Amino acid sequence: MSSNIPNKRGQSMDPAPTPQNTPMNNAPISSRAQAPQVPSINEEDLDRAAAASIFAQNPKLVSMMQNKLQGLVGKSSGYVESLPAPVRERVAGLKGVQKEHSKLEAEFQEEVLALEKRFFAKFTPLYEKRSKIVNGQTEPSKEDVEAGRADEEEDEETKQAQAEVDKQADEATANMKGIPEFWLSAMKNSSLAETITDRDEEALKHLTDIRMEYLDRPGFRLIFEFAENDFFTNKQLTKTYYYQEENGYGGDFIYDHAEGDKIEWKAGKDLTVKVESKKQRNKSMSTTFLEPASTPSRRA
Repeated sequence: MSSNIPNKRGQSMDPAPTPQNTPMNNAPISSRAQAPQVPSINEEDLDRAAAASIFAQNPKLVSMMQNKLQGLVGKSSGYVESLPAPVRERVAGLKGVQKEHSKLEAEFQEEVLALEKRFFAKFTPLYEKRSKIVNGQTEPSKEDVEAGRADEEEDEETKQAQAEVDKQADEATANMKGIPEFWLSAMKNSSLAETITDRDEEALKHLTDIRMEYLDRPGFRLIFEFAENDFFTNKQLTKTYYYQEENGYGGDFIYDHAEGDKIEWKAGKDLTVKVESKKQRNKSMSTTFLEPASTPSRRA
């Protein structure tokens, strides 16, 4: 049997989604671009419930906040206007300098994107080789194995543990192809670990490959390949990330939205639905039993 790679859950600031940090880390396409922060499901549910309760009970508060915010749009704080004329001219001059900087920054981001695409073409054969090894379609070359082992640091305890595993290996294990649960292990050793539930793991065990492709416009698409499984009928699921057509004030690409395929869940296997149980007392027998709640709650 294979064993999962131990989790390494770390805390990190989330940059905008890019081909490099989705689902892994690093963000070459506009590393300074900011994406919406993604709280945990529990935090998100609690925040929504609290906000909805407050607003529902205070319609006048909502109206007052809307009017206040609308009145602030495009309104100056008055600070610059209060400065002496020579200082105001210098501030205007700095704005002009910033505009030139923004133009260069936009050009820089375009060059970075072009560079990423050029190197992505070089990376692609390596990704294809990785996929074949992971899925048991081929074995790594002797040179690749030696290069990989050269970076490994194994202590005596690790070597003994590996020797024991090899000793107990049965015929089925010896004939095992590829690397089982490779992508699940990779996800659990990234920032995605906090979002993966035990139920999700059962489906992600069937994930065989993750690929990426650039769009004609700023953005990219992630392609998830799945083997036959008990949860959904899709063989392939995609999620496409779009950036706004125009760059931000500083020249950065601005994340706009993402679109994903519809998952064709098999009956009773929808992992986004959480079925709750409640206790019901049998008055005649003074016993209790569990029955499914009539309305399942859906995960965000």
